[in-house]
Amino acid sequence: MLRHSSTPAQVVVRDLSADFVTEDGARASVAGTLRYDPADPFAVELILRPGRESITWIFARTLLAEGTQGPTGTGDVRIRPTRSDGRAVVTVSLSSPSGHADLELPRSIVTRFLAEIEQKVPAGRESEGIDWNAELRTLLRTRNP
Repeated sequence: MLRHSSTPAQVVVRDLSADFVTEDGARASVAGTLRYDPADPFAVELILRPGRESITWIFARTLLAEGTQGPTGTGDVRIRPTRSDGRAVVTVSLSSPSGHADLELPRSIVTRFLAEIEQKVPAGRESEGIDWNAELRTLLRTRNP
């Protein structure tokens, strides 16, 4: 994870209610949050709170943006736009060794979240705030303690 400094005012947070969809089509509402910290400019977090504990998935910002326009992703995270019960949603399919989950996020919230991110750190300019020399020093320290 590439990090550079940011202030809490730069962090973008959008609360939402996600629908967890089971294989048989049953639904359960899950509280969630989309979070973007310019200190980690290439990533977004999807934080789910199905109970007392939270589950955080971190994936590429571009993956979320592309997933609002068409199916994208391979492996653990796949995203696609769709309609569900007449609503425009973004379906996020998450896979891990412990299971699989399909979540439907309101597309309007996701697109507003992405628009706010774009205002903070325009796409294609994510690496401009990274101190590459500091990153290299960190890597070298990690490899040669």
